[in-house]
Amino acid sequence: MRLCHLMIIFCLMPFVGTPTLSAQDMKIRTHIYHVSPSKNGELKSLERAVSLTIFHAGRAYDYIDSVKEIIIFEPKQNRFTIINSSRSLMTTVDFDELRQILKVARHETEQYLEQIAEKNGGELPSSAHAVHAQLEPQFQENWQPESQTLNLQNNSIRYSAACVPSDDPSIHEAYMLYADWMARLNFVLHPQSMYPDARLRLNESLRKRKMYPTEVRLFQNANDKSHLRAEHRISRSLDSTDRMMLTDWESKLSSGKLKEVTFREYQQAILITTR
Repeated sequence: MRLCHLMIIFCLMPFVGTPTLSAQDMKIRTHIYHVSPSKNGELKSLERAVSLTIFHAGRAYDYIDSVKEIIIFEPKQNRFTIINSSRSLMTTVDFDELRQILKVARHETEQYLEQIAEKNGGELPSSAHAVHAQLEPQFQENWQPESQTLNLQNNSIRYSAACVPSDDPSIHEAYMLYADWMARLNFVLHPQSMYPDARLRLNESLRKRKMYPTEVRLFQNANDKSHLRAEHRISRSLDSTDRMMLTDWESKLSSGKLKEVTFREYQQAILITTR
């Protein structure tokens, strides 16, 4: 859901070790929609992105065709490898570097909020309150077993997730680990996005219940009808097209045709493209 995360505030969550991905294969196709009321009051959905995530051979590959970016999650190596085909670039970033970047970002945000409070007689305006609350979000959690729906809500954010149970604990934990680290990477790649804590809290609840999300709705304003909706279509098998894509991505890695840059240089290239 990395494009979805452009609109979510996240922050650092302590890392507790890296279990290896299961040898079993799985793929998830994700459709991201922005949902908003139309002039007649009905809700309309505008598709924002489609991504494909494939779990195979101890890795997870996340691909968005529209931006030609492949993010390879490598938990055994404690790193991500990122390929941008349109710019013929590749980079790697390890988990320790991500932790440090998030730590610095959190510190800078806290300092900024302190400055705002000083200028307002020690009080934060409502918009700053929302940011402050999301640094360490506390949610009221509601689980509805009949519909298998998980709801998390505070004064700023509301999540509603339709779920299905996992049938394999090892592949489920592999998925949750991937989802945690992708939330962190999204913030680092896209500085205009939110800190990871809110999404990490949702992941924590899904992990506890051994559930996969099949649809996640995110309301940034708990009383607003506008929201982001992500549909996750999960399959526990790969077809010939999936395997051809895996072969193509691995070929790109070993081709020698990609320019390898530092993660900071890659960030700068992405920012220029975004602007």
